[in-house]
Amino acid sequence: RAVADDGRRVVLFHDGAAAVFVDGALARVERAPHRWVSAAALPAPDGHGTWIVGVDAEGRLLRLPGQGAFEPVADRYGLERAPVRAALGLGGGGAPFAGGAAFALDGEIAVADGATVTRYATGPLAAFAAGGGRVAFALGDGLRALDVATRALRSYPLPDGPAPLLAVTGAGRLLAATPAALYEEDAAGVLRLRLRASAALHALAVAGDRVWFADGDELGVLDATGARETRGARLPRGGKLIGSPGGDVWLLASGALRRFSAGDGDAAPAWDDLAPVVARACAPCHLPGGEGGVDLSTPAAWTTTTTLRESIARRVLEERTMPPPGRPLSEADRARIRAFVGRPGPAGSP
Repeated sequence: RAVADDGRRVVLFHDGAAAVFVDGALARVERAPHRWVSAAALPAPDGHGTWIVGVDAEGRLLRLPGQGAFEPVADRYGLERAPVRAALGLGGGGAPFAGGAAFALDGEIAVADGATVTRYATGPLAAFAAGGGRVAFALGDGLRALDVATRALRSYPLPDGPAPLLAVTGAGRLLAATPAALYEEDAAGVLRLRLRASAALHALAVAGDRVWFADGDELGVLDATGARETRGARLPRGGKLIGSPGGDVWLLASGALRRFSAGDGDAAPAWDDLAPVVARACAPCHLPGGEGGVDLSTPAAWTTTTTLRESIARRVLEERTMPPPGRPLSEADRARIRAFVGRPGPAGSP
């Protein structure tokens, strides 16, 4: 459903639970009866540290502390009775640490800096983004960008096509994408054409000093070296891109999570593909000290011995006696496990 990444912790939100990864290892799974719609890493209201928060379908803003259950925190940001639809840090580039937080509400946005909260009436939002001390949003008649420090509001003509995807860099530069093209704000505050889509743009995210975009079934990145796209990535349509502070990007689609790096232009190590499966199906029994007696919370734990790899392959892939009933694995899940433990599949399998 959603991902929040503060550079050290990555939290994968799925209905009824959230899986917490710390430095790449699964640390815990927190159960919660919520249907999540978005998540973010936000600066704490007092300016000390970072909070991982989720927004549920009822408009509740909930924090996941380092230990313990989710707790409501809308009042800590001055939003006591307002349903929250999305939350973003104002730092930009995937970094939540500077400048406070912005929230999409029903027909308005709110900006909280730790001392005050200011609301701006907008009407229905078609898109919402924040970064570099600016909040950008799309309305039916065009785009707006609010400078939080000066409260100056700039308007932009809506590029051709339906309501665009929006992103704001850590330097406060606005980007807008329609299915046909990506536009970038220049030094004069004018949206200029940056690139034409090869197929159709359908996702956009800022990560560090990079801009990531999904173009048809390929993934593209825009940085100081220019723009480039993958070949044969086969991205699913309808996925979300979520920037990581280090410059990588997460792709969340159909319940699966993948991490991409600009350095190699390909998927990150297979653990990033497997980790959400572990969180959903294995973690209840196989965290350190769990009742299953075997820790499967880290990539090293899966590959420590040949005996363990063979046991996983036999019980999960061949006999299919694990995981226990109530935690089903799809064929795609089993393919990820097969790839990680190095066991070839049957003829015709992925």
